[in-house]
Amino acid sequence: MDTEKVVLLPPRVAVELTGACSGLLEAVTNGDERLALFKKEQLMQRLSVLREGDQVRVQITSASGKKVRGIIRYRGPIDKSKHNTSIIFGVELVGSAAGKGFTDGTFKGHKFFSCRENCGVFVPVNRIEPDDLPEGSPPAPPRGSARECTRIQLTTGDPLSTPELEIGDRVFFKMDDITPTGTVVYCDYLPKKQETGVFVGIHLDKPVGSWDGLFRNRVLCHIPSPEYGILLPISKVHKEQADRIPETLPSNSSSPTSDEFEDCPSPSSIKYPPKLEECSPKEPLSLAPSRELGDHKTKDLGVLKKKKNGEKEEEEDEEEEDKEEEEDKQYNHHLLEINSVVEVNDPPIYGVIRWIGEPPDEDEAIAGLELEEPLPSGCTDGQYRGTRYFHCQPNKALFVKLRHCRPDSRFGSLQNLENPVLRCNPLDFRGYTSSRVEEDTPPPPLGDQGMEHLSGWKKGIQGHCNSCYLDATLFCMFTFTSVLDSMLLRPADKNDGPSYTETRDLLRTEIVNPLRKNGYVCATKIMALRKVLETAGHSSGFTHEEKDPEEFLTLLFRVLKMEPLFQIRSAGQDPHGCIFYQIFIEDHLTRAVPTVQELLEGSLVTGDLKFTEAPSCLILQMPRNGKNFKAFRTIQPSLELDLTDLLEDSPRECCICQGLAVTECLDCYRDHSFGARHIKQFCKLCSQQVHKHRARRSHQPRPLHLPEELSRLGSLPDFIPRQTMQLFGVLCIETSHYVAFTRHGPDVHQWLFFDSMADREGGLNGFNIPQVTPCSEVADYLAMPPEALQGLDPKSLPIYARRLLCDAYMCFYHSPSLGLYK
Repeated sequence: MDTEKVVLLPPRVAVELTGACSGLLEAVTNGDERLALFKKEQLMQRLSVLREGDQVRVQITSASGKKVRGIIRYRGPIDKSKHNTSIIFGVELVGSAAGKGFTDGTFKGHKFFSCRENCGVFVPVNRIEPDDLPEGSPPAPPRGSARECTRIQLTTGDPLSTPELEIGDRVFFKMDDITPTGTVVYCDYLPKKQETGVFVGIHLDKPVGSWDGLFRNRVLCHIPSPEYGILLPISKVHKEQADRIPETLPSNSSSPTSDEFEDCPSPSSIKYPPKLEECSPKEPLSLAPSRELGDHKTKDLGVLKKKKNGEKEEEEDEEEEDKEEEEDKQYNHHLLEINSVVEVNDPPIYGVIRWIGEPPDEDEAIAGLELEEPLPSGCTDGQYRGTRYFHCQPNKALFVKLRHCRPDSRFGSLQNLENPVLRCNPLDFRGYTSSRVEEDTPPPPLGDQGMEHLSGWKKGIQGHCNSCYLDATLFCMFTFTSVLDSMLLRPADKNDGPSYTETRDLLRTEIVNPLRKNGYVCATKIMALRKVLETAGHSSGFTHEEKDPEEFLTLLFRVLKMEPLFQIRSAGQDPHGCIFYQIFIEDHLTRAVPTVQELLEGSLVTGDLKFTEAPSCLILQMPRNGKNFKAFRTIQPSLELDLTDLLEDSPRECCICQGLAVTECLDCYRDHSFGARHIKQFCKLCSQQVHKHRARRSHQPRPLHLPEELSRLGSLPDFIPRQTMQLFGVLCIETSHYVAFTRHGPDVHQWLFFDSMADREGGLNGFNIPQVTPCSEVADYLAMPPEALQGLDPKSLPIYARRLLCDAYMCFYHSPSLGLYK
């Protein structure tokens, strides 16, 4: 079939293929690989039963030898035009592999499944394998392998980020008053316990552990002796670095105690919590595992051994199930949050978590419970060590270590989660609803009055279900400026469909006007906009998936049929309309802490680009690759952006004598020996003098296009207006969460910080609470000379200044005067 050749062979040497196997093998294009796979009968049987929803490990490209985690979302042919019967697997990449694929589930314009952009792959059967380890002996990856743990990563290059862990890495952690060290021998989810997060198995240098490498009788890694092993959540483990030794572990980091060694499952025994005893409200209730109850259970089992063999096996099975249930309890505390219904102790005491945190002098998370029934002693009304953390009736507040809490067994499961999209309706959100405002509303007054109108809790736009990218972008676009109000006011014409009017009116009356008039917008209004955009734009995932601001802006402008915000032209080409401009920069073009002015000039010069005219609004995307990699750890947003030298036909000053410039030289811009880095344009005489230098004789200056009246005049007027724009908003991202900074007045110190998910009421089915906070201190760092800013350690900056400078994603500029006309 591959070579299109015919061969003759005796029937006895041919092997008949079943329908399932033939379709799988047909997709394997390499004949040798196909034959090798066919000979592995057991593997073929396992692969032939893989279906949608199964977890697999997938080799993303044929050249990559490493397999990563994924979930099958499609199984079948993908080239239907050729009546192909070969079976291809569509796999959604998860964990650390997310974003390393090449599709969103689409192949040749046909949608086979849905996932985020670049999170899907289509592969033949020889590039996947079931993601289940053989019982009894799953081999640990070799030392130094590239197998990475799945965890949320901060921005690459950020000094505040946490390094990834690999097998073979040297690590340390805090335990009581010591800091043990060791080598990573396991880093992955626990079998069938992915909801508890990634755990790290460590081969310790000193015998202070209590784990033998097993989990539920399954070998995770080889530990020579339990005293040399420990299994911990990845959040409690720190990677050793050349400049970071165990003694420098931050004092506020969450650290395991010696009790937590007993939280790890042991093959020899499972420990159970003791009965509740009276405790002082000054100390958290310690529910350390007790061997006594375990011994008592063993005596009971000894009696059962006297029964007949059938009953004995049945009781042993029940014991194994009890053992697994007890292990579940030890890991479920990672899923608990405020308002989770829990139980502690045995027999259980039931309550609701009202507070979680680390009080002073505590090195691990403490939960404050409001109990169903008051206890005669050991409880308070919400105070702990003289500090109030919540309010409740007397003798009903119990403070315990979070790891000793477990989900309320009376409800059968941790949470009965509702569909967050369907749940986002006015009935469920009735306590958070916002009103519709029909009349066109201008931005609130600038200055302190506007700050008081918007500041506080339940202000701004309420977040829900991965909406932060949209909440923060809308807050920047409309709160304190009307430069983009044209998209709210254009009357519909005969070419506009119902989706245009619906989207425009929804954005105007349910979001922008209420935000400006009342200072608050409910998440149900944003969900309505997301649904309209998803339908009108034929773009899936806008109601529930995490998108990028540029995706939202592109779709919003397309649905509302908005003209581009500016036109940009490459030399000799037709102009191109843009909604936003993404800055691309060469590494050598600027210093470690550049300004946005420098980045924009460098990007336009590198691409030989010019604005055709001064825009009224300019949205600039910082040089970074998505959420993860950024070119500079710190960027200083320029308070004022000067576009005069970036326009096609604007009169420009000679950079030497301030006369009328008639030429510009891109080669001089790149010349490091020729003054500060900025665009170089010259009058006729200065251009001749500059290019007489032997190092610049090869430069090729180009004539500038000047307005006809200036060309005839031959000299500059006494006053040349500069085309400048003012910074009015900055969109920032840290890991996967977007926040916004907006300017609320003409004074440089008038800044507000907005977070649509600053706090939360309720558990997984609760509600996010937005917050707007004054942050005048960021102005000091925006106005600081870049050289001085470069000498500061980002960790030393105030929290808002650090987020603004280190996490900038988009900068919003406007020209108030041009906004009146455009």
